[in-house]
Amino acid sequence: MADAIVSVFLEKLLNTLAEEGLYVTKFREQFEKLQTELQLMQCFLKDADRLKRKNDTINKVLAVLRELIYEAEDILADCQLQSRDDALFSNGCLTCISPPILHFKHQNGKRIKEIIGEITQIKQNIQSLLGGTLLFQPNAINGKDQMPRWSSQVYDHTMVVGLEADTKKIKDWLFEAAREGKQEILAIGVVGMGGLGKTTISQKVYNEKEIDDHFDRRMWVSVSQTFTEEQIMRSMLRNLGDASVGDDANELLKKINQYLLGKRYLIVMDDVWGEDVAWWGRISQGLPKGNGSCVIITTRNERVSRKMGVKETRIHRPKFLNKDYSWLLFQKIAFAASEGQCIYPDLEDVGKEIVDKCEGLPLAIKAVGGMMLCKASYYHEWRRIADHFRDELAENDDSVMASLQLSYDELPPYLKSCFLSFSLYPDDCVITKQQVVHWWIGEGFVPLRSGRSSTDAGEDCFSGLINRCLIEVVDKTYNGTILTCKMHDMVRELVIKIAKDDTFSVTNNTNCRHSGITNNMDRKQLTANPKLRGLVSTTKSGEVNKIESSTAKKLSEFRYLRVLDVSKSIFELPISSLLFHIGSLHHLTYLSLSNTHPSIELPASLEKLTNLQILDLSYCQNLRTLPHNLITLRKLKVLDVCNCGSLECLPKGLGRLSNLEVLLGFRPARSSHGCRIGELRNLTRLRILGLHLTHADEVEENEVNAMANLHDLENLSISCFDSHGSDLTSKLDKLYPPQQLYELSLKFYPGKMSPAWLNPIALPLLKYLSISSGNLANVNQNFWGYNNIVWKIQGLMLESLSDLELEWPMLQEAMQSLRIVNVSWCPELVSFPIDDVGFRGGEIFSLQIFKIPYFSFHFSFVFTQKKRDSSREREMDPDSVKSTLSNLAFGNVMAAAARDYQKELLAQEKAQSSTANEEVDLDELMDDPELEKLHADRIAALKKEAEKREALKRQGHGDYREITEGDFLGEVTGSETVVCHFYHKEFYRCKIMDKHLKALAPKHMDTKFIKLDAENAPFFVTKLAVKTLPCVIIFRKGVAVDRLVGFQDLGAKDDFAMRTLEVVLIKKGIISEKKNEDDEDDVYDESRRRTVRSSVNHDSDSD
Repeated sequence: MADAIVSVFLEKLLNTLAEEGLYVTKFREQFEKLQTELQLMQCFLKDADRLKRKNDTINKVLAVLRELIYEAEDILADCQLQSRDDALFSNGCLTCISPPILHFKHQNGKRIKEIIGEITQIKQNIQSLLGGTLLFQPNAINGKDQMPRWSSQVYDHTMVVGLEADTKKIKDWLFEAAREGKQEILAIGVVGMGGLGKTTISQKVYNEKEIDDHFDRRMWVSVSQTFTEEQIMRSMLRNLGDASVGDDANELLKKINQYLLGKRYLIVMDDVWGEDVAWWGRISQGLPKGNGSCVIITTRNERVSRKMGVKETRIHRPKFLNKDYSWLLFQKIAFAASEGQCIYPDLEDVGKEIVDKCEGLPLAIKAVGGMMLCKASYYHEWRRIADHFRDELAENDDSVMASLQLSYDELPPYLKSCFLSFSLYPDDCVITKQQVVHWWIGEGFVPLRSGRSSTDAGEDCFSGLINRCLIEVVDKTYNGTILTCKMHDMVRELVIKIAKDDTFSVTNNTNCRHSGITNNMDRKQLTANPKLRGLVSTTKSGEVNKIESSTAKKLSEFRYLRVLDVSKSIFELPISSLLFHIGSLHHLTYLSLSNTHPSIELPASLEKLTNLQILDLSYCQNLRTLPHNLITLRKLKVLDVCNCGSLECLPKGLGRLSNLEVLLGFRPARSSHGCRIGELRNLTRLRILGLHLTHADEVEENEVNAMANLHDLENLSISCFDSHGSDLTSKLDKLYPPQQLYELSLKFYPGKMSPAWLNPIALPLLKYLSISSGNLANVNQNFWGYNNIVWKIQGLMLESLSDLELEWPMLQEAMQSLRIVNVSWCPELVSFPIDDVGFRGGEIFSLQIFKIPYFSFHFSFVFTQKKRDSSREREMDPDSVKSTLSNLAFGNVMAAAARDYQKELLAQEKAQSSTANEEVDLDELMDDPELEKLHADRIAALKKEAEKREALKRQGHGDYREITEGDFLGEVTGSETVVCHFYHKEFYRCKIMDKHLKALAPKHMDTKFIKLDAENAPFFVTKLAVKTLPCVIIFRKGVAVDRLVGFQDLGAKDDFAMRTLEVVLIKKGIISEKKNEDDEDDVYDESRRRTVRSSVNHDSDSD
């Protein structure tokens, strides 16, 4: 990747020379000479990088070149820093002749000259080794490669070609398991070589609607090459909505069993490697059997599938794609711009030649197809690629690896560095796009172009890798914005190999420049490497890093560190102490403390990080204040403080950060002591803005036009979660966003009527609109436009708007460009053409069908079904819920569901009571009151009580559990009494409530204790009018009967005792007063009074 390193350095050098810094100017002549040498060398570095794999001499020469470029970049950074220090601390010229400065000039000037001489010699050596003459190439001289032809996704990454028969076969097996009704878990194996499409086939089956309807629970587990049973089980639990991170294997397995008991489930164990599968035997033994439950195992090794219980008749071996399907798949990617059709006759033959070399392997076809998508449509360029592919296959007969290597070789230099960054992540890791893009910006991998923001350029680089099929999309928003990605295991093999060869990231190598922070990281090697430039948290989802004090203190030794991401970490020392230690990292450009604990305040030493461009403090739940000197970080481009629940406001003077492009989680101050919303006027480079408004006094009348001049603003999100007072609505109605807005999101909007500015005249360029939660019931008349002015909206999302009334014909007329509609929990919408199959019609290209995960059915807005009398049913029927939900208020739905469950419970209690009475009557007829009989009765009673407790445990009693919104209805209707805590993970008081409820749960078995993340449950938050957190709602027979809001009933103090909460719940009748729990006779008191004569004394037997 020498060409990539040179490209990145030249980008920085050109930008630095333009700054005219004092010490950069003093070394200008040397730097310009270095620039010329490197630009000339770029002409043949690409070929040298490719040839180094078979020429050890070239490899060694390039290794020396890499080290020289890194050193030159460090000198350049020191010059920039020295220039700024002099500008800050010197008013005259005396500093310039001080001994330290003279030493700095002498040492660095001398070293630059030496580096230039060594690079000149290397250039001559490489030229000689390549056996050619150095030619002048203008494209190389300018130091800037062309940006990718496509800066966004241009084809559907989920499409499947030629695998229809494969998916049908596996689906048939799954349905057959339910018909056979065997008391076992059906095991299905998908076996074949890497790149054949095993995971793609399984994903296609897994995501089919009929499969989703068929199974009550589905779990997808990516099995890494290095894993533990606990990791596998936690992954299964996360699929079930349980974010357990503690517990041992036995406890985790018990939890899984409780979730799956009585349900039909599907598990996919994807990419199982090792033949030691004893772990699966232990897990499967603890899973409920029968009900048609199944497991799909994908593996390259057929022996693995057999050891996991797959029979020969249930092994599927995918075949290679035939020539027609191979060419079809290639066309859909390489010619995506022309709707998947080759419209260049001269390219068809050479294109088919390239495809034939892929030998029907889908991964290889996708890789070369993505590569050709980004190439010019000229015959000579395609011919060159075909010849290059032939040469790769001559060296490596594995067509998949050859195609991937070819794709890497053909990457622009700046994308090579971006690609290699994925080498730090563990296998099967889901990676957030935001993290890698911020990393690339911070380290200068992203080439800056005139008129393009750094964040947009980073997004372009990410799209470039996506379109080349080098990384895969995992999660997207409704409008297609990618949130997370992952890397195919074969692509990961390649990226790790290249990164190791180029010392980009190597384990146990003190010369590597990048390292990942994981739970099993080698801390000794980390602290012994002074050359680190990037230290990034690469922990998998659901896990946290634990950083020791000694490691944290060593961070200050990484003098040239550019990127420090310690997100999802717990520190032994306070975060303020950590920042004190890294205050000397003057070259730091990206700092992420996202999701770190505890983060209460940031120290003043933050101001020393003058090069900082990106500061991510999101999800720091205890963060209360930001230092005032934050406003001195003038290079800051991204500031993310979203979901910092304890943060009241940002420091006054934030408007001075004129380079800000992204500001998320902005909470305007309610007084002049913090940053008011009016300061937004000065942030004219903002492209993305996230506002959090809760009070009317956060916006004064003279500030309502604060966003009017933000002409670069493209994406605006306004959240009013936990808002107070009706005056806020009138302020929001006047808070006009800029006209060029591209995407708008409104969350928890407090008004019944949409704001006046939400219309196609005020927002003529709006493409995506999302409205979720809140009180919105109607839209303003001007929402519909007039004089033939209609919306240009292409994507619309409406979620959890229980009162919103809209008619589909009017909406379709007003939004004629609509392509995507995503709607859920909006029962008052009329005539929306959404059904279980889907809809295509009118001018809608692809009307996406939303799916409600909360029940196993798809919602229909065509209200033609008759209301069912659910009281006649013993079990809650999905169709009944669907119909009832669209016609009744939420409370009635809960009551109807509760009646069904209660009838069954009453019947069971009556039967048990009758049996118990008969036994008591028989006992009274007995003439033998001997102690042995008493002892036997006591044993029986205790056994019955134990069985009852076990039954309650299976229902989720005795443990304080977190549930998902999808499980909420079933949980509150499935037990007689339920205590549900609506919480927010960032609120300190919610943690206090958690602690006490967790202690009460095992003590009061008859009542179920659960909690639900309010942020992830917008529908029930709206329906139950949850406005203030913590909010504890009490359910009896499925109906909300009472609640605790905040700590008002608990003394209004944080240090209330658990007993205080217990007494309040007793008074509300949701739990019962417990007698002395040490008295074992309590369980049997009533029976003893009926059967024991008053003369019988307690003895050891009865005790």
